[in-house]
Amino acid sequence: MWETDGKKTKLLKKNTANSHDDGKKIVLTASAIEMSDFNLNPFIAFSGGFPMFLPKEILRKKLYPPTPFNEDGTAKFAPYGLRKVETILIDYFGEENVVTVYPSMLEKFVGKNTKVVGISTMDPLGVGFVSRTYTSFIGISGKPMTAVEFEEMLSNPSLKKYRPKIIVGGSGAWQIVKARVQSQLGIDTVVMGEAEEDVLEIFKKAVDGEELPSQVVCRKPNPENIPCIKKPSLFGVVEITRGCGRGCQFCSPTLRQRYSFPLDHILKEVELNARNGTRMITLQTDDIFLYKTNPDFTPNREAVAELINSVAKVEGVEYIQIAHAALAPVVCDPNIVKDIAPTLVEKSRWVYVNNEKYATFEIGIETGSVKLIARYMRGKVLPYPPEQWPDIVVQALGILNDNQIYPLATLITGLPGENQDDVIATLELLDRLKNARIFYVPLLFTSEMDCILNRERHADLSNLTELHWEVFSTCWSHNVKTWTNGDFQRLVRIGSLIAYAAYYRWLHGPKALYPILKVSGWDERLWNNRK
Repeated sequence: MWETDGKKTKLLKKNTANSHDDGKKIVLTASAIEMSDFNLNPFIAFSGGFPMFLPKEILRKKLYPPTPFNEDGTAKFAPYGLRKVETILIDYFGEENVVTVYPSMLEKFVGKNTKVVGISTMDPLGVGFVSRTYTSFIGISGKPMTAVEFEEMLSNPSLKKYRPKIIVGGSGAWQIVKARVQSQLGIDTVVMGEAEEDVLEIFKKAVDGEELPSQVVCRKPNPENIPCIKKPSLFGVVEITRGCGRGCQFCSPTLRQRYSFPLDHILKEVELNARNGTRMITLQTDDIFLYKTNPDFTPNREAVAELINSVAKVEGVEYIQIAHAALAPVVCDPNIVKDIAPTLVEKSRWVYVNNEKYATFEIGIETGSVKLIARYMRGKVLPYPPEQWPDIVVQALGILNDNQIYPLATLITGLPGENQDDVIATLELLDRLKNARIFYVPLLFTSEMDCILNRERHADLSNLTELHWEVFSTCWSHNVKTWTNGDFQRLVRIGSLIAYAAYYRWLHGPKALYPILKVSGWDERLWNNRK
């Protein structure tokens, strides 16, 4: 049953109060924003890195509503990584001692018997790529939604009252260590890396009342020992590959061993999710074409096609969403796209502005500079040389678009050593893609702790040149023109001038005027009138 209504949530808390007064031994959770499926839209989840522009109560209801609760008050769906940890803990401690709950339900599950609360987080301090970028540009509250919700979860009264051990892990755990705020936040242990090998020992120590290590960098697990989840995941996430091996220096998955999970392992998790009411299956991978890839990174067409078709045949699977894909394999074997695109489009929930159905996934263009590609992400181009990167991007986008796949693409500005020529190369590539159906998410370079470039300086607004601003405005101008209708575009034109006059000329100064005019379409209108 859905529990998005405040009265229903209060009633559920009341009904579960008696059975959980003493608390469960191990409680797992994540922040409100990371426990939501954003109305079954994983791409809207990017907005969690935007500033808290409205009161939390409104955003929780409209943007990231709670997922369903089970009848006992536990979360029906939860982040995939948290479900993996939950599985390991249930196998050792028993299901009666381990619960995964929505943060608003902590007070009904944390009690005098609770020994440890495990928290999963992707962006606890709001300093990930998206958060740093768009909090800087948009301003307003100055603090991303992810950070606000993480702080609120840690301030839950039950944690203060019963003082269980707090263990935090997940892909964003590095932020806490790098910012040196672990003690300030009251966190006993921060777990970084793939948790399967070491997480049980940490929780055993917490349950037994032993002293916990402040930080743990986990060992690489034996892939064959990674368990299947026991309960359904948010977005129906199912991991099909882990690690990458392409070696991009700004990215952490490249440091992990590349591994493709057996098809029967994958289908077991797909069936579990579908059986428990998950309408969407999200295939979690750093690149769909890495699935059972050949040693030289040429894709295994037969294996990828078998995977997609097998998932599509599972009863109850209404939608299929691929997380990420690389572009070089598309050029290497265009037929692999032709083989899987019809199924992906059929099982897609996305409709273009002209009512045309399409499929999508995230890709990384990152830069148009051959020099930066060769220096920091040479493996992204394999099996081709770095010099071919701009042509590969253009060819791959053409192939994807021809097969009704319209991707979301990231670009990174401010990479170490980037100069004006590099930015110009990116702008030239964007010009070659001006007619492509693609949604851009330009980002500021962020030196995450678990990547090779972890000691490099973050890019920020003070480092941006006019050409950098041109990259951002070109991308968002393309997004507005490509993905919105005339009524919305007129609203953007009016709202942009009001926003600049009322706020952004004070926040960013006159340098923000031209980018705002470009994004809103005023630059073309003024130019046409001048002619």
